[in-house]
Amino acid sequence: MIEDLAIVLRSQAFKERDRLVTFLTEKHGKITGIAKGAIHSKRFGGTLDLFVCSAIHYKESQGSELVRIDEAHLRRDFLAIRERLENMSAAGYFTDLVLRLTQEKQAAREIFLLLSHYLYLLETAPATHEIVRSFEVKLLERLGYAPNFEECAACEAPLFGDNAGSFVSVAVERGGFLCSACSPAASRRVDPNSILWMILARETLIQHTPTLHFSQEHMAEGLNILQSFLRWHAPGIGEHEFRSHALLERFLEEARNQSMAAARSSATKEGLDSAGI
Repeated sequence: MIEDLAIVLRSQAFKERDRLVTFLTEKHGKITGIAKGAIHSKRFGGTLDLFVCSAIHYKESQGSELVRIDEAHLRRDFLAIRERLENMSAAGYFTDLVLRLTQEKQAAREIFLLLSHYLYLLETAPATHEIVRSFEVKLLERLGYAPNFEECAACEAPLFGDNAGSFVSVAVERGGFLCSACSPAASRRVDPNSILWMILARETLIQHTPTLHFSQEHMAEGLNILQSFLRWHAPGIGEHEFRSHALLERFLEEARNQSMAAARSSATKEGLDSAGI
């Protein structure tokens, strides 16, 4: 019997009474298993729900990649995440990224810790574009897939500094960017400032990511860049978007607009009050 702490990445009905669950464990990486009778049994309760963290007990099965889940004990349900659409969507997107970018039964403790810390963050702070982008770039870094933000992927010239060019281009297949001198004539030009904010998102501590604020222009450009690298490293994704990503971006934009409208309304009210109106 193996015991490990696990975050549920995917949970679905299997046959009539069982549940097929994929989870990321702290010590043993991504595991997929069957919980017999879990659909109608009170024994598992909500321990196998999406992005719940549970202590699981499982056994390896002879001649099968699937394990048998015998017990699960709830450690944290992250229920507060479900109070906001954008937070629930962000949590679903994060687990989907981890599901697609990690390998079965390969140790991934750094990824487990990253995901758990961001799920905890989403319990206490509203999801924003900055928080989502920071998770993406930190995930790429911990997987060893992060692009080289500092040097040209061709000539190794610095991308920033007095002698750097006014633009760069994305070179996903080379694992980074090309300076203006090495960029093909037909390449899409990228403002180096969009790369600078990605470096800042990578370096900012997780608990401080809610304080990050970037311009819409650089945010949109960075989104496209990070998605290109994520899709490149996700088997079978190609040019397709990750599940729930488009919906998440819509929720984030709606939440941002509501927040800005509330701030403007508050500022207007304060102005009227100070004027005695």
